[in-house]
Amino acid sequence: MTLPYSTVGPDTAPPLVFMHGLGANAQQTTTAFASLSTRCVIAPDMPGHGRAAETSHIDALCFEAFADQVIDLMDSLSIGSADLGGLSMGSGIALNLALRYPDRVRRLVLLRPSWLDAVRPIHLELVAKVGQWIEDGGVRYAEDRLEDEEAYAAMKADNPPAAASVAGLLKRPATPLSLAVLYRMYEDRPFAALSDLAGVSQPALVMSTSLDDLHPESVADQIAQALPHATRAVLPPRYHAPSGYQSALVGAVEAFLDPPTPL
Repeated sequence: MTLPYSTVGPDTAPPLVFMHGLGANAQQTTTAFASLSTRCVIAPDMPGHGRAAETSHIDALCFEAFADQVIDLMDSLSIGSADLGGLSMGSGIALNLALRYPDRVRRLVLLRPSWLDAVRPIHLELVAKVGQWIEDGGVRYAEDRLEDEEAYAAMKADNPPAAASVAGLLKRPATPLSLAVLYRMYEDRPFAALSDLAGVSQPALVMSTSLDDLHPESVADQIAQALPHATRAVLPPRYHAPSGYQSALVGAVEAFLDPPTPL
């Protein structure tokens, strides 16, 4: 089944295929790029999310299968190659796709990446646990377990907006795949070794923010250092300065995809 998707921006503009983060959906993408006027942004719902909450098999909840489904979507839309990107999990999907299907990628837009070359990134452990707890005992059980977690208590004390983002996972529609995806993706990785990224020839924009427990700047730093043609950008903190973040995000993407012509 082809992934469901939404679009934002002029239909006649070049495409930017952009994948949402873990636990989110296409609306995360269309909201973020509502003012991007130079691209037609194609925002799929990945399996276990949004309109694709039950459109796959549990064994297909992994970066490689997700990248394959993005290729299927591009094929269905007759898109040979495009600018590709994503937020967090979506960044990992885009990198996996660039490594395995390099001729389908023009440029990479990587926003707040969370995965490197190891499974079970520690900063996403709470996300995975929420999925497992709801699966084991329901939402109320998961709420109680989350409140008992020392890591969550520390996050609430140090970074309440980030903690609220984790708690927001409790409000997602609970289906077998929407729960399993939270821990299955945590147990996967988008590439086998950071050194693999040396083979990515496309220009890449790698963006992060400060004050983001779920998307550490160190991850973006390492990815940018490993990519041969990376531009690094630090945006205002998403959780603490949302309007400044939004404006800076669109400005950075526009400048990267359509740099001004030298006089």
